[in-house]
Amino acid sequence: MKLTSKVSLFLLATLIFLSGCATSVENKSENKPAILIAAFGSSYETGQKNLEDFDTAVREAFPDREVYWGLTASFIVKKLKKAGTETLFERETPLMAIADAYEYMKSEGIKDVLTVNFLLMVGGEYREVLNTPTNGMNVKYVHPLLYYPENIQNAVTALESEFGNPEDTATIFCAHGNAKNLEYNAELIQVDQYLRANYDNTYLAVMEGTPEFSKVREEIKASGVKNVRFISFMLTYGDHMSNDVFGDEEDSMKTQLGLEATITDGLASNNEFQNVYIDAMKSVMKQF
Repeated sequence: MKLTSKVSLFLLATLIFLSGCATSVENKSENKPAILIAAFGSSYETGQKNLEDFDTAVREAFPDREVYWGLTASFIVKKLKKAGTETLFERETPLMAIADAYEYMKSEGIKDVLTVNFLLMVGGEYREVLNTPTNGMNVKYVHPLLYYPENIQNAVTALESEFGNPEDTATIFCAHGNAKNLEYNAELIQVDQYLRANYDNTYLAVMEGTPEFSKVREEIKASGVKNVRFISFMLTYGDHMSNDVFGDEEDSMKTQLGLEATITDGLASNNEFQNVYIDAMKSVMKQF
């Protein structure tokens, strides 16, 4: 056989081998579980920035995974799309309701999905996520933060550096709560009990349901502190935090207390808090 023919055969074999390797790598990439972050959402610019901060943290923790978002609040999806918004964040992640997100992922050939319930409470949104059809995909769930009993303490510890000085400042965790289904407030009550047992002048109050702000307000006034530190115990800094808690209206928490006040950003932007979710994601990801 001529030398040129031998060289040609060698080059052909090399190309076939490399092509096979590339296909193998590509298939492995395709077989890796994708991540779907199921969140209530926000139409506020500040709230969307909080969600984007979490998106960044997730992508840094899982650089080889595709990350999608599905919002449980259909009215927020409609509001944003009516305003001409079709994507989220600078990465231009498609704006979708959770059911649409599953359909889209299915059309992309994705088979395995890690769905993150990016929620605090085990409530109506959580049940909506669990009840959404997954189109035959293999889906495993990271549950809401307070689904896990150990996160009562973990959540508080993650925010400890944000507390005010108890000698002259009351610290209030401000959560949404639920007035219609009081059982959904059970974990929030536990957080309040943990705060009271382990810290001075530190409480949790909700906008709906229990523990009621009115009781906390009277305790703070009786304590004689001069300042209040509001901890946003919500994932996003949106309407509730900017108006119900820190607004200038007469019925806001800040106005009712009449003290010098400061407030934290949404939890989704807090690095320690992000890690609580990401640790749970890493644990569930091992199940695939």
